[in-house]
Amino acid sequence: MKPRKQLIDAAVANGSIDRMNMLLSAAHLLNCEANCLVEEASDLMTENGLLLGDLKKLHNDFVRVADKYFKEFATLVTTDTAKMDLFSDLDGFDSAFREWAKVPNDWKPKDVPSNETDL
Repeated sequence: MKPRKQLIDAAVANGSIDRMNMLLSAAHLLNCEANCLVEEASDLMTENGLLLGDLKKLHNDFVRVADKYFKEFATLVTTDTAKMDLFSDLDGFDSAFREWAKVPNDWKPKDVPSNETDL
């Protein structure tokens, strides 16, 4: 078995490390976006009394795991420049994704008059 340094040097030389960094960065942006969308949906479910039962439990499980993931990933982003680059990338990706998915960020619920007979 090759020593670890040799393996890393070979992966750097053949471009695998650069490719891995790009794939993990892209995956992280997708995870950030997915987390934001799930949180927005859960806020709507909560506001409308729809986050119930197993869905509520599974959502809470998801949030705990996502928090652990993002906390661990944050240890890899060590400089202020890298942090600002990440936020800039996420803002740009979020804007482009929301346009593509037709889920604008500035959505507001319709103002529906209440029906007093529903009380």
